[in-house]
Amino acid sequence: MKRTTAIFLCILLCAALLISGCQKAAQKPDPKSTPQVQQTSDSEKRVMASRFSNLATSVNGVQKATVVVSATDTVTSTGKMVVMVGLNLDSKAMQDKNREQSIKEEVKSKIMGNDNRISEVLVTTNPDMIKKLQDVAAGVIQGKPMQSLTQDINELDKNIRAGK
Repeated sequence: MKRTTAIFLCILLCAALLISGCQKAAQKPDPKSTPQVQQTSDSEKRVMASRFSNLATSVNGVQKATVVVSATDTVTSTGKMVVMVGLNLDSKAMQDKNREQSIKEEVKSKIMGNDNRISEVLVTTNPDMIKKLQDVAAGVIQGKPMQSLTQDINELDKNIRAGK
């Protein structure tokens, strides 16, 4: 009887070990499949703004472009950036609203196609907005941290979206 009980316990122990030993190991999440928000440094944003300004001025009818690359898109939290562009157009383009609109669209298209980190491009030809963009851009060029310019950038974003 003791021998049968001992054999039964040994078989039961072996079965328990086999069952517990054959379970799939816990897997860590694949870091490649997890979307990660990549931060962009202030100096990289300055370089991007310069590149986007050159792209904008390459459009026929644009005399000068002021560009500010803001932090991530806070509306959608995608980790992508919003680019604000102030365009000074030649007098011929300023007199034709259709031409002005097509220039804005072409600038948006060129910038969006140039960098996949950009979620939106806001373009204005309003002189007041351009002046404010220039003030913010000057602060960025002087090396002021983007956090200190956040209020101005948010106000610009709101006003350009509203079409002021």
